[in-house]
Amino acid sequence: MFGLGVNKLGINVAADPVAVLFSNGEEGAWYDISDLSTLFQEDGTTPAVVGQEVGKVLDKSGNGNHLVQTTATNCPILQVENGRYYLDFDGGDGLQASAIDMTGTNQMTVCVGCKKDTNDTMAIAEFSLNVGGNQGTFRIASLSNVWRWTSRGDSTVNVNSTGTTYGAGSLSVLTGQASITGDTSSLRIDGALNNDSTADQGTGPYGNHTLNVGARNAGASIQLDGRIYGLVVRGASSTATEVDNLEDYMGRKTGVAV
Repeated sequence: MFGLGVNKLGINVAADPVAVLFSNGEEGAWYDISDLSTLFQEDGTTPAVVGQEVGKVLDKSGNGNHLVQTTATNCPILQVENGRYYLDFDGGDGLQASAIDMTGTNQMTVCVGCKKDTNDTMAIAEFSLNVGGNQGTFRIASLSNVWRWTSRGDSTVNVNSTGTTYGAGSLSVLTGQASITGDTSSLRIDGALNNDSTADQGTGPYGNHTLNVGARNAGASIQLDGRIYGLVVRGASSTATEVDNLEDYMGRKTGVAV
């Protein structure tokens, strides 16, 4: 039995601003690349070390939605710069969590710290094998000189970054929020609202799909050439305070002022 306020990984959900997001049983995932105790090589048991492949990332939310890649050549590399750990994806890598059942919610909050090294079309995190071909999905991606947040019931709504050109080398904290039934979808960048939409997302809820990180379908296509410092997926709406705390956390992990 776990202690009061402690989840399955022994994290004090009352004290940690990210763990709090899952303290009421919210479905989702939390991947903390700075926590080396959660990272393993492609065999799933050997602890990861800087400069080598990472084939398993434990989910710290308590939901057990661990990321896995068993092919060494498709694993990102653990690296560190200025004391900040990240997974380095080379355009041929990808991790995947088994199907996550989000059918109990029409609300979504996703936050990631990332850097893109090219201007290619690249998936950072995608729920399902193809966001445009499945119902109840989302994606955070890079397209040319923009970041993009996508949410879909049975109608796809894309929200592209505006104003600043986010080309190769861009380092950002990205937060996507959406309500399928409420027809709201927004993209926040570095702690501020960048763009939003009230276009019809169709019928919810979100689905029961695999979560793909760094590529579509565990490395099959639109692979990321860049870095991921951390990722939080929460199948729920989040208050302004919760989002502020989450972005502050991710900014510290990424080295971005929010």
